[in-house]
Order: sequence, then C-alpha cells, then structure tokens
Amino acid sequence: MNPLLMTLLIVVALTVFGRTMAGKIRLLSALAPTDRINHLKERLTNMVILAMGQKRLVGRAKERSSGIMHALIFWGFCVLLIRSLTLYGEGFQEGYHLPFLGGDSLAGYLYIAVKDIMEGIVLLMVILAIFRRSVLKPKRVHNTFEAYLVLAMIGILMASDLLYDGARYNLIQLYGNPGGIHYFNHPRYGAEFLWTPISVGAAALVSGLGAEANTTITVMMFWLHICAQLTFLNLLPLGKHFHVITALPNVFLKSLGYPHEKTRLLDLEDEAAWEDESLGLNHIHQLNWKQGLDLYTCTECGRCKEVCPTYTTDKPLNLHDFNDNLKLELLENAANIIQRAGLSAAVKENKDPAQVEKIKEQVMALKSKKQLIGDVIAEDTLWACTTCRACEEVCPVTIEHVPRIIAMRQGQTLMAEAYPKELNPALKGLERNGNPWGIGYDKRADWAEGLGIKMMADDPDVDYLLWVGCAGSFDDRSKKVSKSLAKILQKAQVSFAILGVEEKCTGDFARRVGNEMLFQMMAQENIETLNNYKVKKIITACPHCLNALKHEYPQMGGNYELIHHTQFIDQLVREGKIKIKPALEGALTYHDPCYLGRYNAIFDQPRSILQSVSNGGFKELERHGRESFCCGAGGGRMWMEETIGKRINLERSEEIVARRVSNVAVSCPFCLTMIEDGMKDLGKEEQIKTMDIAELVERNME
Repeated sequence: MNPLLMTLLIVVALTVFGRTMAGKIRLLSALAPTDRINHLKERLTNMVILAMGQKRLVGRAKERSSGIMHALIFWGFCVLLIRSLTLYGEGFQEGYHLPFLGGDSLAGYLYIAVKDIMEGIVLLMVILAIFRRSVLKPKRVHNTFEAYLVLAMIGILMASDLLYDGARYNLIQLYGNPGGIHYFNHPRYGAEFLWTPISVGAAALVSGLGAEANTTITVMMFWLHICAQLTFLNLLPLGKHFHVITALPNVFLKSLGYPHEKTRLLDLEDEAAWEDESLGLNHIHQLNWKQGLDLYTCTECGRCKEVCPTYTTDKPLNLHDFNDNLKLELLENAANIIQRAGLSAAVKENKDPAQVEKIKEQVMALKSKKQLIGDVIAEDTLWACTTCRACEEVCPVTIEHVPRIIAMRQGQTLMAEAYPKELNPALKGLERNGNPWGIGYDKRADWAEGLGIKMMADDPDVDYLLWVGCAGSFDDRSKKVSKSLAKILQKAQVSFAILGVEEKCTGDFARRVGNEMLFQMMAQENIETLNNYKVKKIITACPHCLNALKHEYPQMGGNYELIHHTQFIDQLVREGKIKIKPALEGALTYHDPCYLGRYNAIFDQPRSILQSVSNGGFKELERHGRESFCCGAGGGRMWMEETIGKRINLERSEEIVARRVSNVAVSCPFCLTMIEDGMKDLGKEEQIKTMDIAELVERNME
C-alpha cells in the first residue's frame, strides 16, 4: 500500500493517455459528419453479439481454433479488468474490494475463481498465439514487433497477478502471515485459495524461497502488474492494437438496415463541390468520422484479404495495405485536418464577405497535397474491387471497405475523369440506349414476343411488375431465364406485366464505377415511369437490379417492395401454386451471388427450391452462403477485362468442378455469364450444366 506512488502512476499515465486520446478524438471530430446514433437497442445487441461475443471469430468454422484463442484472450482480459481495479484500490486501502465482490459474499469467491482460471487460460492462449505466429505462420497474419510486444504485455499481466496471489498464499499458509495480509476467509466458503487452483500452482514455483523472498515477490508483482497495465494502456492508441479500445464503439456504430453505409447521393448542382473537389473522395480530409474510426480500428488480422477474390487471384488490391496507407495519410494530415475544420466552421459564422474569402483561401491551402488515387492508392488497386463485400462479412470489427472504394471511384470519374476507358462503350450504351450493351432500346421487349405477356402501357392494373433488367432483355443467354420466369408466373396465374421499351437500366453499374451523374439520370427516369404507373411490387431475376431498386432508389423518392425471383418462386411452391418434381439428374450445387446473399441476405429460398428439384443430391460448395466466392462481375467488372492475375470466374469454376457435380445453379445473370464462361475455359460446359434457378424450375414443373 503506497497511496503517493499509486496516485503518481495513475495521474501520469491517465494524463498521457488522455492527451493521446484527445488528439485522436479531435481528428475524428474534424472529419465529415455522419449519423450513427439511432436504434440504440439494435446497436447494443450488435455490440454484445459481435464484439463482446466475438461472433465473427468464434463463428467461422474455417478458423474456429484461432477464433476461440483470440476470444479467450479477450474475455480473460475483460475479467482481469475487475481485478486490476481492485489492485488500484489496494494501493490506497489494504483489503480494498469492489462492491458485492468482498470476502463476505459468494459473488466475491465466484469472481476470484473465474479470474484465476481465466488467467491460466489466457496465459496458455498467449503461448499458443506466439507459437502460431513464430512457427505456423499463417499467410494472412502480419508478423510485427508490436504483435509480439502486446502478447508479451498480456502475458506479463496474467503472470504477475498469478505470482502475486501465489506469493501471498505462501506468506499466509506457509509462513504464518507475518505482515497480517488481508485475504478472503469466510466460515462458510473457506479461505480464498481453495477457489484459486492456478494461483496455488504458481505458489509452488516460489514456495521454497522463504518468507522474505515471497514478500519481495508480492511487492514486485503488485507494482509490475500496475505499471505494465498503465504502460499497455498508453501503447494501445499508438498502433494496430488501438482496436482494443475502438472495437466496441466501432461495432456499436456499424450500419443498420443495409450491410454498409449507402453510397451518398451527391448534389451535382453544387458549384462549390466541383470547385473544391468534394464530389466523391479525393483527399483524406473528405472521409467522414466513421470511416476514420474504421481506419483506427483495423486489427490488421488479414481476414479481409484472405477472402477477397481479387487478392486471392493475384490482383493488386490488398485491403490490409489499402487501410494502412489511408490511415498513415490520415495521421500525417491530422494537424491540417483539425485546423481546416476549425476554419470551415468559422466561415459559416462569419458575415464579412472579405473575411470569408480570406478564410476560404486558408482552408484550401490546408488541403492534402496528395490525391488519394495515384499518390496514396494505386489506380489498379482501386478498380480491381468487385464490391462483393466478402471482406466486410468476415471483418471481426465490422469495418466498411466498399463505401470508401465507391466514393473514390466517384472522385476519379467525376472530378479527374480518370476511370478505365474500357468502360466507355458500356457507359455510352447507358446514355444512348438505356443499357450497357448499347442495343437499341426499342428491342428491349423482343424476348417476350409470342409469350402473351402484358405491357404496363396496355394494362397497368396488375399485382406485380416484372423488372426484366438489361441482361434479361438483351443478353441471349439471359433471355432464356426471362422466358422461363415468365412461364412460371403464367403457370401460377400471377397477375404481372413488364415495362418493355419504357424500362431502362437501373444505373447500378454506373454508380458502382463512380458515374453518379449517369446513375441519377437513369434512376430519375425509371422512378418517374414507375410512379406514373403507381407500381408497388416488383419481381426481378437480377440481384443488382433488386439492390438498386430496393436500397438506392428511395434516396430519390422511389419506394417499392422488391422480390427476387427465387423468393417469389419459393413462395409459389409453398402456397401450392406450382409443383416441382425432383427430376434433375446428377448432383447439384449452388453459387451464391454477392448482391443476393451478402447484400440482401437471401440464402434459404434458393436452396429450398433446389432441394425440391434435385434427384441426384445437393452439395454445398466449400465457399458458400455469407462466404461465397465472387464470380468476378460485380462493381462494374462485368465490363472490364481481367488483365492482371488469374480470372476470378476461373477460380470459382475450378471450385465447382472439384465438387464433382453435374449441375450448378445460379440466380444472377452476371453469375450465369461468368460461371458458364469459366466452364467453357475449363472444357467442362458439357459435363457441368450451368442454369438459373428459374430454368431448373420451369423444366421440372408438373
């Protein structure tokens, strides 16, 4: 017990920590605003399940062992915090304990038992973690001095507390408690050491050193624990282990209702935005504070790059480096960003035009000298992304990568006009004919000739609009899917119609490649058409159309109930409106589209349908569901050639072939094209048939 020394250590450590954290918080506060304080109950639930419960670590079958290891270290650390608070109190008052955790209550004894066992477990996990890093060396793990230092610090915290209790045990039980040390000793629950087997084991290591040595060990371990913890506290904000502090708030503040932050609807009429290059993400100060918090929180665990279809096929997008480079740029410009935010606030308050112009000049002078794309992130890195969200799905701290990438593409397309020129034919096709193929818009309904399908212009009084999409209207292979879906709806006597020549591309492709101007133009035209017909319910076979219509059109006043064709077909089957016979021969597997699965959580309905169709058994791919592997066509990549590394669709097709199936089902026109092309490249198009779920159902209806 030394109140003066304890006070000095706490004041110095917390002063340094407070100063560091104040700088971090000031930087976040200086970034652009975003609203994340709502739906508190849902946010708290996410924090408990994802952060406290470590769901994305423990829940992944592929890495359950390392996930459990990390979770046990985290949980043990949390348990130890209560003990540490007790030790701080001991520095001021001998025998101090927190309320309800004293030696006169069962709760106190239960806590010391749990604490003791968890310290032993954490110590073992730390040893395993060091072995894993130094000997096993998983490819995704970045071995750094900081990683070993932090593991060593955690180990010191555990070992020092165990030895402190062990030496106390020896002094009390073996040497007659010469200093009158306080300890739990209740007539009903007994001495505390009956509840602490690990500490008793630690006591055996030093039991023969004598009373004086054990007294010295008690004092040394007490202060070592305190000093190590306060040092650790101040090391955390300086490196990747800042996530120990930021992970809980980052998960609490994650996006709700949609997997990540929706692409911002840019005000393209704002002349100031064009002048100061604030359309899209061009400079580091244009991040919003949640994106800044994401960068703070990156654990550098490598899970993102391990599941990234671009990284695993030797493209230049390494999300670890991507985040790290942005974080370095953010920290290098911290002072300017904070000063810039202060001046920007002054502009709003100042009424003197001359002063306002002067302040604006000062604001512009504080802009980062580096362009994000070119100086911080390479162009090939930016455009490699398929926006599949595999990275976000496995991130244990819910970092949102894709919105930043799309915002950077907006900056490149709108401000720098530096997008890949191979996109020009598809973009011009959108502008001129309302589809990326550039085929005359007057041919959009040709696929429906002879099928007796209604047009909205002729009879808008229908229950559903069938949104065919560009692929379903113009791509010869996808037209077959449109016909199959129409026949299913007719068989079930569903009241539906199509827009025909009035339908245009949703603009999803344009938005993913950063052409916000073209997206807004396409969306506005479609919304006017849909609202004119008072459309409420829309069925579509394209997940990209579904995603845009459902989640992005409401930004511009288009609110509709979207139903993917797999959902609707499954509903028809359950209601008995169509019957499927299990006549498909040969084993069957299913490729989850990214925009259907990870973006819209539609996993069960396609599988339910396929179970009904298959006669040869259904086999899951190794990477399926939320961890499905991308086909390579998302994020505008459908219209760009893969000139770097291995083709993504080939990687996926090889996985399908290895599963030894005769059929692979898809539920997206892009996936259909990419998987079929992959099978052709492998010479397997005859042995393994690639079909949309609608085709399988239409062929196997009774």
